Amino acid sequence: MSVHQEKVVRDADRFGDLHKKYGPRLVNSMTGVVRDREAAQEITAAAFAKAFEKRDLFRGRSSLYTWVHAIALNEARRELSQKRPVSLDALELPSPALIATDRLAETSERSEEMRRLQQALTRVPEIYRRLLVDHFVHGHPVKRIARRRQLPFGTVLSRIFTGKRLLRAAWGA
Repeated sequence: MSVHQEKVVRDADRFGDLHKKYGPRLVNSMTGVVRDREAAQEITAAAFAKAFEKRDLFRGRSSLYTWVHAIALNEARRELSQKRPVSLDALELPSPALIATDRLAETSERSEEMRRLQQALTRVPEIYRRLLVDHFVHGHPVKRIARRRQLPFGTVLSRIFTGKRLLRAAWGA
């Protein structure tokens, strides 16, 4: 390992340079793996965070990019395995009559809970409510919400945290 590489790995300030240099290339590579640009960006961020955390374990047998790329591939595999679909052939289905009865009870319970949730959400200030709905209802990643609303990433996280606390209080009221 060159002296320069060693400095980059050891110095936290220079680790940011590594991210700037290799980040876009790694995002492109991970996009090819997971077929989703936003997921690839999150995987890349997680890989760089893990590489920084474990930087003392870098032995210099490969380039820094190769090392971070291997970490990113492991992150991508982990994410893809969590999203693996369940085979419907493996499920034993109950009789249609039982399904209809269950669905009726389930629909009734869900509509009651949805009504309670909507009431609780109306008690949460709009600045928090919009972010909660974007993240938890629509499933948008925090980075996307921050970019779309032109807010700093940390502000979005903080408002989601506060919004959840306010929603819990409103739910219990």
